[in-house]
Amino acid sequence: MKPSDKSTFLKWNTMLWLAAMVLPAIFSIALESTRFPWQITVPFLLLGPMLASNKMLAQAIGRSQETN
Repeated sequence: MKPSDKSTFLKWNTMLWLAAMVLPAIFSIALESTRFPWQITVPFLLLGPMLASNKMLAQAIGRSQETN
């Protein structure tokens, strides 16, 4: 894998983590007046970015994505 590919993966990984940190704050502000317990949904909303982040990091360090 070329260094530019690794750099791209790491940049996208950083953006995913920044989004994961900012997303709960946005939900807190947007859904503050509702009675729905939105905090319960946060782990499910962050599952996709977490899996994408793990995949990008695995590709950046050169590991295979195959499961054993």
